[in-house]
Amino acid sequence: MHLLFHLSVLLLQIATAMALPHIRSNSIISSANLAISYVESCPNDDNTDEPVTLFIHGLDSSSHTWRRVQQSLTTPTIAIDCRGCGNSELGDHDEFTPDSLVADVKSVVDSHPLLQKKRFVLVGHSMGGRVAMCYAAKHPEDISALVIEDMDIRRREVNSNFIPNFNEAKALSFERLHPNLDSVKNAFGEIGYPSDMVDKWVREGRVYEHGSEGQYWSDVHPAFRALCYRRIFDSNSGVTCWNTIAQHFSNSNAVKVYLLVAGIGTVCEQESINDMVECMPSTISVKTYPTGYHSLHGSVMEEFLCDLQEIIEDANSPHLQGKL
Repeated sequence: MHLLFHLSVLLLQIATAMALPHIRSNSIISSANLAISYVESCPNDDNTDEPVTLFIHGLDSSSHTWRRVQQSLTTPTIAIDCRGCGNSELGDHDEFTPDSLVADVKSVVDSHPLLQKKRFVLVGHSMGGRVAMCYAAKHPEDISALVIEDMDIRRREVNSNFIPNFNEAKALSFERLHPNLDSVKNAFGEIGYPSDMVDKWVREGRVYEHGSEGQYWSDVHPAFRALCYRRIFDSNSGVTCWNTIAQHFSNSNAVKVYLLVAGIGTVCEQESINDMVECMPSTISVKTYPTGYHSLHGSVMEEFLCDLQEIIEDANSPHLQGKL
């Protein structure tokens, strides 16, 4: 199985390098013995002292969602594919937990020269925001700033999944490599995904032609959605991690936490936002983007980038560079 994933990563590396010289795809073998892929951008290869930002995507997504952001920032960035997404292996369903997702990210951090010796800005969108919270709770010494993009800490029950008639069994048995485009579309349809959503993924490049034989690969893995609802959303991990983060950061004038909220169709409930602020009122900054949708980095990218650049610069203080 590793061979398939390494071949996929190699093809992606070649295509990316040809199109965007400073953006490279790579992978590592995690502590769980899974191939975990990521995309890095190093606009100034000769300057490794610049602040680094690590991005974590949400459901039905991959590192691809951050590509335009990575292209636009002038400082180094790394966007990870969570297990089961992009070109990362899913592994055993029984081993899919908040801790295992955090361990995957930590494996990338500990193996990457840009992340090993200094703190970094951690950005998580939606479900990736929950993973980022879990990571910051467990490894606060790695973080110079924590950015949560449109995600709160409330519990979400499995049946709150917005996909109508979501077929969990078929989601868990989904194969990401298909003989043709119709095959992958039919597979998503049987799980319950609307056809217009899948068509949008094709246009965006989340589902794409793979190799020279007309096969199609899906960066989107429905099993990731199913398992995230079962093991992460439908639990108290959000509240638990947030309280731990508050203990780590509330007495620090150095590490800042940012909650960025969509003004249109946000998934955040005001009561949950209030709870988040109450835990660390002097540490957290909350901003709502009136014209922004759930994916702020996509819908109001220019404003998002401007704010993120300011966060990165603010976090690049000398006393935050070395890890504790």
